[in-house]
Amino acid sequence: MKRGTRVTALVAATVLGGAGTAAAAVPPGHSEYTVTGTTHIAKPDADLELGPGKLAVDIGRGTFAGTFTLPPVEVTRPVPGVGRVGGTVTFGPGHAEGSVSGGFSGSASWPVKLSDVHVNGVPYDVGAKCGTAEPVTTEWTSDDFTVGKGGRVESTYTIGAFENCGSATPLINGFVPGDGNTLTLDLTPA
Repeated sequence: MKRGTRVTALVAATVLGGAGTAAAAVPPGHSEYTVTGTTHIAKPDADLELGPGKLAVDIGRGTFAGTFTLPPVEVTRPVPGVGRVGGTVTFGPGHAEGSVSGGFSGSASWPVKLSDVHVNGVPYDVGAKCGTAEPVTTEWTSDDFTVGKGGRVESTYTIGAFENCGSATPLINGFVPGDGNTLTLDLTPA
């Protein structure tokens, strides 16, 4: 058995056994997961399919930390008084961290960027730096995640104000930011 597989198996056994203090004896390791899922952006009432992306984490003494990446997503929605507005949304890359000692808890943060914006089919230049002024931050919860098997993580999060989007900044800020957004990610060992 390869070293990475042994480490993952040891970590998984500790998590599955629910042994909080035994996790301190688990040697550090590295795990990678394929990430797929959905997010619902509440204000424009848009559902976006996410992935497949990647979560790469280093695990040590009952904790994990790493990065995740998701491919850009195309979205087009009607905006009252404006018409059909679309563009490319990029989530991340982001940072995730948390605990796998005696259960699962975690958080993640990532920037949200907009590009290739079009209004009624006409390209609209928002520049190369159009995105959230602050990264989105979310608390991940899971009822079934284990290091060896992966699982589903869920969150509710807030999208803050956008900046650097040129003259489209007020339109974007009137249409996208807000709370009550949901995220569901399925993590499968890669």
